[in-house]
Amino acid sequence: MKPTNRQEKEARELARLHKEATRPKPAFYLAMVMVVLTIIYIVDEITSNVNSSMQPYALFDLFSIASRDVNSTEYAHAINTVAPLSLVSNFLLIVTPFYKALSDRYGRRLFLMLNTIGMGLGMAIVMTAGSVAQYILGMLFMMFFTPNDMQVLYIMETAPKEKRATYCSVTKAIALVSVSLIGVFSRMFLRADVPSSWRMVYLIPVIAALVVGTLSFFFVRETPVFLEQRLAFLSLTEEERKRRAEQDARSKTAERGGVIAAVKFIFINRQLRWLLITGFIFYSTTCYTSYYTTVMEGGMSTADVALAMTLYPFFNGITTLLSGIISDKLGRKKACLVLGLITIAGLAVFLAACRFGWGPLAAGAAYGISIGGLWSMSDTLILTMPGESTPSGMRSSVMGTITVMIGSGMFVGNALFIVGQNFIAKDVLFMIICLPFMVLSLLILMAKVKETRGIDLETVTADTFR
Repeated sequence: MKPTNRQEKEARELARLHKEATRPKPAFYLAMVMVVLTIIYIVDEITSNVNSSMQPYALFDLFSIASRDVNSTEYAHAINTVAPLSLVSNFLLIVTPFYKALSDRYGRRLFLMLNTIGMGLGMAIVMTAGSVAQYILGMLFMMFFTPNDMQVLYIMETAPKEKRATYCSVTKAIALVSVSLIGVFSRMFLRADVPSSWRMVYLIPVIAALVVGTLSFFFVRETPVFLEQRLAFLSLTEEERKRRAEQDARSKTAERGGVIAAVKFIFINRQLRWLLITGFIFYSTTCYTSYYTTVMEGGMSTADVALAMTLYPFFNGITTLLSGIISDKLGRKKACLVLGLITIAGLAVFLAACRFGWGPLAAGAAYGISIGGLWSMSDTLILTMPGESTPSGMRSSVMGTITVMIGSGMFVGNALFIVGQNFIAKDVLFMIICLPFMVLSLLILMAKVKETRGIDLETVTADTFR
């Protein structure tokens, strides 16, 4: 029987992937790919942090706030205008898992490039914003690409399984320390007497994102886990595929990509269902990371704020580096317990430092330690544990889908902050919001979620955590 168009395309794809899988790698390939992924991680972290860092100055400029006072009614009005629009626009991010799921079909390499270039374009839109609408559009563009964390998936599917969390934490620690460049750029370009000077802080990151995104396509090969999974699927006969589909339908655990399949799998699978609940509650604690510069501006000069922004990434990086070692030694759950306690303690010291004038070193160190614990715990809940609990054929789809579902928990914390900041001091409000949500998420994690340390990504199945 004459092959169909689909069969002909799959035959060509099979030949191409087989050639790539059998092509020998240089002895230094793992080191080289980790360097490239680390640079991409740097771009990702700068993209994730630069808007929060520049928020007061962007609002001063876009809303023409001459007093440059974060405690003024004009600034409160600016937050009341921008923050709700940003939250509403985030609902558009529901398409993110559909985008990320495509990497289960077309490979990780293409989307690693697209993600990095997309972050650069988003920063460019914000940098050139002439209106609040364009500013929010640029933020939305950036927020669409940053949650995908394709470089994390690359590391998970490339690094030795016994060192997976360590490799992830080392590369992220380096990237987080590099966020200090935002502080460096602020000291270079930011001027209190030039309202639009905040825009120049974005210039170098934009160029770096566009360049490294393009070059990544030529220096990084497809991950071995994806190649093995895709080759195994393409090698199946029509009869074998039919039998597998029938078996999957009976068991309701089809190991295939796609958002709809991922959503079904998340709710059917006990492990992923409790990770979703835990992560959703936890994400309400992340609200303070969007307004930390505003809190600093309320208690320090612009120069001291820039110094604190230069310092905090180092403490963030150290905390993140230690988190990976702790996670591989103690397990994911115990690591989250430690990281959650570090997050709340660091936040309390940061808020006290800003309120009582302890200076930029204390404020920067405490904030860095706090978010180091916060985002390391976040990575464990939305990336590491879901990735280690999901079969290869749908890993990217599940990680992309559960990231959006868990990330929607930030709407709760941010909504409480937007309303509460009109009545309660911002620093007090952060503790009122963050402490109970953190405690509740840790209690559920320890009681309901199973440990995933040491799981072999190539052999995990839908039944592993039943």
